Amino acid sequence: MKTAPVTDLKNRLSHYLRLVARGENITITDRGLPVARLSRVEAGAADNSALVAAGLARPPLAALPPDFLKRSLPAEDVRGALLEDREDRF
Repeated sequence: MKTAPVTDLKNRLSHYLRLVARGENITITDRGLPVARLSRVEAGAADNSALVAAGLARPPLAALPPDFLKRSLPAEDVRGALLEDREDRF
């Protein structure tokens, strides 16, 4: 297990995130004392269910449309499009 001082973690966060993504566990220290551990999260449906059960997330209301990532907002009225998209939530 690697250790990293907070100041080094702040300056080289991307480096440490790459290490964590490869499976390394990193202990974060503040003035030489361990204060946290950085470890990889295995994403999956069970993780999402636990977050929902804990009240930290909510399940999706509906599946995303197939063209969701390809959509473009109308340039003339971005604010209007955003408000229209959010109508069902407020």
